[in-house]
Amino acid sequence: MDWYYAESGRQVGPIQEESFDALVRSGVVRPDTLVWQQGMPNWQAYGTVRPVTAPVAPPPDAAAAVTRGPSTRFCSECGRPFPQSELIPFGSSFVCATCKETFAHKLREGVNSAGALRYGGFWIRFVAILIDGAILVTVSLLLSAFGAFVFFAGGAARGAGAMAGLSGAYIAYQGLMFLVNLAIAVSYQAYFLTRYSATPGKLALRLKVIPAKGGPVSLPLAIGRYFAYYVSMFTLGIGYMMAGFDAQKRALHDRVCETRVIHA
Repeated sequence: MDWYYAESGRQVGPIQEESFDALVRSGVVRPDTLVWQQGMPNWQAYGTVRPVTAPVAPPPDAAAAVTRGPSTRFCSECGRPFPQSELIPFGSSFVCATCKETFAHKLREGVNSAGALRYGGFWIRFVAILIDGAILVTVSLLLSAFGAFVFFAGGAARGAGAMAGLSGAYIAYQGLMFLVNLAIAVSYQAYFLTRYSATPGKLALRLKVIPAKGGPVSLPLAIGRYFAYYVSMFTLGIGYMMAGFDAQKRALHDRVCETRVIHA
């Protein structure tokens, strides 16, 4: 039976029993976490629904392994080797501290098989940016053409003397168009990320943006992610190229905003 739980003031679920148990074992769901499933009259603390029992002593073989020292295991998410003591158990899987939030997000989404999240690499994200850029440039050119027509047509109607005095007004007009285009670009990102978790370019290539801590993309995160693009841009594009070398395909703006781009 599916479970729901409360996290940071929001409802998470439905989550299958196996994935929910893994969240409990990893500490994401604690005894004081409010939970609910069908048949319960209201939300209750998990420790009330399922009282926490004393830990069972490990079998002799496992105890002997502990006395022999830490063994090496591989993170189920990124595949890197770690001493077992540094890994966090999620059911039968073990993940490193870096991958914990991403793996927990997979469990929240009902995905519990290792490697099920496939990250979007550099080139497919580059194509998505080109698509979004083409859309925004087209809108900008149409607005600029319309604005210039209105601006100069109005000056021509007032005569040659009026046209000569339009240079200062034209500079102000260009500043206004910059602000309008910026507002359109920010709104474009904010609307599509909060509503669809992806811009049209990413939707066309079946990509989506997810926060590392799970849940939908919030409005502040969507706006912040747009301006974080400039951080990647001002590093001569190196911030973008980082996605080609990172294990989770994170660009610099993904690191700044704690987001991931995955194949939907």
